[in-house]
Amino acid sequence: MIMKIKNIYTLFLFVAIQSAFSQDFAVKNQNKVMGTLNPSFYGFGDSSKAGAIYSTEGYNEGSKIETRFGFANHFFADNDFSLAFDVNSTKISQLGFSINEAKLHYIYNTRLSYEWTFNPSISVGYGNSRLDYSSLVFEDQINVLTGYIAEVSRDPVNIDNKINYLDVGAAAVVHNNRNLFFGLSIKHINRPETSFNSQASNKKDMLMSFQTGYEKDINQYGQSAFLPENSYLYLYNSFTKQGTKSRFDLYQELILGNISFGINEHFNKYDGFSVSQIGTSLSIFIEEIEVGANYSFDMGSKKTVGASYTSFELYLTFDFNPFKKNRRGNNSRFYDMQ
Repeated sequence: MIMKIKNIYTLFLFVAIQSAFSQDFAVKNQNKVMGTLNPSFYGFGDSSKAGAIYSTEGYNEGSKIETRFGFANHFFADNDFSLAFDVNSTKISQLGFSINEAKLHYIYNTRLSYEWTFNPSISVGYGNSRLDYSSLVFEDQINVLTGYIAEVSRDPVNIDNKINYLDVGAAAVVHNNRNLFFGLSIKHINRPETSFNSQASNKKDMLMSFQTGYEKDINQYGQSAFLPENSYLYLYNSFTKQGTKSRFDLYQELILGNISFGINEHFNKYDGFSVSQIGTSLSIFIEEIEVGANYSFDMGSKKTVGASYTSFELYLTFDFNPFKKNRRGNNSRFYDMQ
């Protein structure tokens, strides 16, 4: 009887993991590393860059989701294209579940007019998901009298613990050289199979996302006595749809010379359950380096699990554009295009 109960628990856990992780995770510093959602942004500004993101989110320590993301891209000026490579690792240690992905992106650069540029891209990646049974604790491992937890369970688990898949995507960005851009991205075009059970199917839903951004120089002629010469208001928004999941991400950022402050709102809906968050961000520019953080928390959403859903994220980016050293505190997104 106990064995049967444990098998039911394992099956329930398996189904819960499959349902939750068949969807993609969103980076909170999306406005800083826009290539996480749309790889065509790796070609934005005709520059070579690299960076890393670390984030943790969830209701409590037992449900914390850890994400590590890194990227590097290089612009080939003589051939008008960029190549980018990024890796992503997401895991829930308490459940022994992890996803690892590596993707290569080709971004082409073409001028539509003096002011407008078009950057289409294609992406090919490899991913694997893993369910580490050694991280799970079953009932037969626990001695209720002593509290001792045995290292090995006699409970049989009849599902695969690792799957591999190929992932394909496409995207595009159109922008002017002053203050405006639009982006569209489609991920998982081939709908890769991510089921741990060889007798069942759990294909990734295609993800479609639309992005737009606008930047305004709020001290264009240096007449303000309170603002630095290079002061900008940067607005970035995205809408993402994947299966039954949809989300809005809204960002408002104030760039004052070598420092930026921002607020952001996130509205996430999944099968009738919604999580709404508000976040605050701070970053510092040190010549070619930008380092910052974002903290988000519940915003009027119903706490169905009795705890607040919080997110904390750190990021670091490097810009290898040889002309950036001459920017002298001008950290406009469009500076290099003018």
